[in-house]
Amino acid sequence: MRIKELEAKFQSEETLDQVLEELKLDFESVDRNAGDMKNGIADNPQEVVRILGELTGTFSNLRTALSVSESQKKNREIGKYVALKIEQENQGKRFVSATGEIEASESVKNYRRITNIIEGYKEACQIAISSLQSLLKYLITEKNQPVE
Repeated sequence: MRIKELEAKFQSEETLDQVLEELKLDFESVDRNAGDMKNGIADNPQEVVRILGELTGTFSNLRTALSVSESQKKNREIGKYVALKIEQENQGKRFVSATGEIEASESVKNYRRITNIIEGYKEACQIAISSLQSLLKYLITEKNQPVE
C-alpha cells in the first residue's frame, strides 16, 4: 500500500527527501500538463478528457501524500513542544510558551518544506482540473464538439 511506503519515508530526516522522489512522477505530470495548458491545448475534447483523467489520479496521490506529510509535521512539532516543556519543568525552570513554539517549529523545518512542496503541486493540479473542466464544458456546449 502506497500510504505505508510514504509513512515509512517520513519516519526520519534521513529518508525525508525520498518522499519527493516517490512523488516525482506526480510532480512531472502536473508540470507537463501545466506547460501544455500554458502553451494552449488543442480544441480536442478527447485530449482534455485524457488529461483530466491523468490529473485526477495525480491529485489523488498528492492529496494522500499531503495528508501524511501534514500529520507527520504536526505530530513532530507537538511532540517537540511537549518534550521541551517537560524538560524545563523537570529542571525546575519556568517554561516560556513562545520560545517553545519557536524551537518546536524550527525542529520541523524540513517537514514543513516537504509539506509546502506537496501542497503547492496539489493546488496547481486542482486548479488545472478546474480549468480543464471549464474548457471541456465550453468545447462540448459552445463549439458542439462531442466527446467520443
